Amino acid sequence: MSDDETNDHKTKTSERSVSELLSHFVDQARDIARAEAALARAEAMQRVSLVRNAVIFAGIALILGIGAIGPLVQSGVYALEWLGLDKGPATLIAGAVLVLTAIILALMSIAQMRRAGRPPERIKENLSADVQTIKETFK
Repeated sequence: MSDDETNDHKTKTSERSVSELLSHFVDQARDIARAEAALARAEAMQRVSLVRNAVIFAGIALILGIGAIGPLVQSGVYALEWLGLDKGPATLIAGAVLVLTAIILALMSIAQMRRAGRPPERIKENLSADVQTIKETFK
């Protein structure tokens, strides 16, 4: 083999290697993008689930606050009167218990909504790690 043939062979081999490396890099970048998209979809589904739960808690709080307040207050008043309290204090105590129950359920709903509103930390961290890996590859 002459020097020209040897250099030609080395050039073709290195071109093929660069081409293969570039193809491999593009494939890996595509895989990373797909994985990140799948993670984003999973986090979005989790957020939808949290919002759904928050709406359920809010609905229960609303039902308790509106639909059941009359009968429950009246029953509580009767029970407290039976225990010896006057009608006024008995009414206040029964109403306070219902208000506290509605507040607790409303706070649970707010907590669920706040959890759903957080930024997707895992995606941010994963993208930063991917960028760092790519930077290190080209150093």
